Amino acid sequence: MAVVASEGADEVGFIELLRVNSLFRHYWIANSISMLGEWFNTVALFVLIDRLSGSSELAMGILFMLRMFALSFPQLLTGVLADRYSRKWLMVAANVASAVAVASLLFIGENGQITHVYFIAALLMALHAVYVPAENAAMANIARPNELMTANAMNSATWSASLAIGSAIGGLVVAKYGVDIAFIIDSFAFLIAAVLIATLDIPQQKAKRPKGGLISSGGKQVVEGLRIILATPPVRRVITAKALWGLFGGGLVYMLVLVGADMGIGEMAAGIGIIFAARGLGTGLGPILARYLFTDRSRWPFLLGWLVSCCGVGYALIGFLEWGPWITIFVVFAHAASGANWVISTVLLQERSEDEWRGRMFSTDFLLMTLVNGCSTLVASLMLESGEFTLAEVVRLFAVGQILSGIIWVLLTAPGERRLAESKKTVAAAID
Repeated sequence: MAVVASEGADEVGFIELLRVNSLFRHYWIANSISMLGEWFNTVALFVLIDRLSGSSELAMGILFMLRMFALSFPQLLTGVLADRYSRKWLMVAANVASAVAVASLLFIGENGQITHVYFIAALLMALHAVYVPAENAAMANIARPNELMTANAMNSATWSASLAIGSAIGGLVVAKYGVDIAFIIDSFAFLIAAVLIATLDIPQQKAKRPKGGLISSGGKQVVEGLRIILATPPVRRVITAKALWGLFGGGLVYMLVLVGADMGIGEMAAGIGIIFAARGLGTGLGPILARYLFTDRSRWPFLLGWLVSCCGVGYALIGFLEWGPWITIFVVFAHAASGANWVISTVLLQERSEDEWRGRMFSTDFLLMTLVNGCSTLVASLMLESGEFTLAEVVRLFAVGQILSGIIWVLLTAPGERRLAESKKTVAAAID
């Protein structure tokens, strides 16, 4: 059944959720450990790529693009896996395999092949593509209806805190001790998370398994999932919200690494760590603020586009002003808006979908976002590599594009959401 907000129960608070829902509490601890270690790994990858490459801007762009495409294309089948098999064991397997993949980076020497780093980075994202639909689909089974917004906000805020803390500390550690220590910490974090998740009992209503092998029957289930999404306008509209942000956000986040490296804050790793910590702080604050400020759920669908435009405003300020440590204020603002967009769209999709096809829906959601995100990164890196644009100029172009895209999205989706709101009022009046 679709998850709907309970009319008779108020949304619980963050502390109350951890206190009363032991399943979510244990899952949250495991997921937090995995995410914290992952951001040690990310900063180390940036530094390793810069060390092994001759053209850091293009090499960094390729890394971002590969990560997004590796996260994107497996989504065609990972949603089927999340609906057909145990979501818990999919998350466990993804963590264990990620630990092994990260550990292999310890064997890259000073003269190692950059293609090895690219391969492992892509593999980690492919494994993440298995984890994410299973996690998002399972959340509606872990949290009760009146806990769903708080659970998603807390999960998103924890990801952001992990990004902020992991990037900041990871950047400083890598600057002082090198990349290997980051890979060791990350590998152990994945293993610990796998063990903890394996102990949980996560309920799930699995889709009926069709006849045939995974590829052939999975293809049919992908088509069926797409058909259901297209035939469900409330889902069809919201499922484009994350991709809307990624249209220009992918390139902007990629350029954020270059901005961090150019700010002049000591070592490259330290600059990237600080700028990504600001990004993490913003994406953490966004869902928490949304939880308390946007209490009128009927306005949520309209907010999605405006939040994307707000993110563009933050980056526009970065692009037009001189860079220094203080631009982290605008990074926080921009990603608070993107974080709110993320959690609101996720909750709306969970509420508007059925358990039997929710995994495929979230894989489609991520497929759209990551595919658009990867293309955005590729365009930005090629513009910079051409030498015809400065970094600040490309940031400005993408920021203005993001502002306009959010406004256009609101204009296109608003009529359908208004009709849905009116139909709900009609049904409620008839029941009364």
